[in-house]
Amino acid sequence: MLSPRQMFLLDNACWPIRRAFIDTDDPMSGLYLVGSTMTGEKSNGARDTDVRLMLSDQKYASLSAVIGMTGVRFLGIAIGQYIASTTGLPIDFQFQQTSAANDEHGPYRNPLGSRDIDNFVGDGEPKPAKPASDLTEGEEAAIADLFAKLKPEREEG
Repeated sequence: MLSPRQMFLLDNACWPIRRAFIDTDDPMSGLYLVGSTMTGEKSNGARDTDVRLMLSDQKYASLSAVIGMTGVRFLGIAIGQYIASTTGLPIDFQFQQTSAANDEHGPYRNPLGSRDIDNFVGDGEPKPAKPASDLTEGEEAAIADLFAKLKPEREEG
């Protein structure tokens, strides 16, 4: 299980990812903490923090059509590294189709990226997300800068 401080850092690190990828009109998408860290089960071997960005089958197919499966995997590694460097936690981040994730992880999920210091209790209880309209210009600029750094520069041909 994560401490309240670790959960706070993880939730805040996931906030810009949720904003970038989750369409609030798509109930099949979500960003979640899953696995043994969520359930408290102890496993043999290395312990990591499983974070899944679950996309509807259609949205997952669209993403993989644009950047290919290698691109999906690389983007997952890059986002996982961002979360790990922000939180200090060993992160296993993956994009998943919601249909596959439902089979693999079942009902045990903790939504991520939807709390801030004003509505964070640290007990894994979901609270309302901060509306995009409440973002300051500085927050919007920081998010844009983060994702600009994740985009590879293209060589001119």
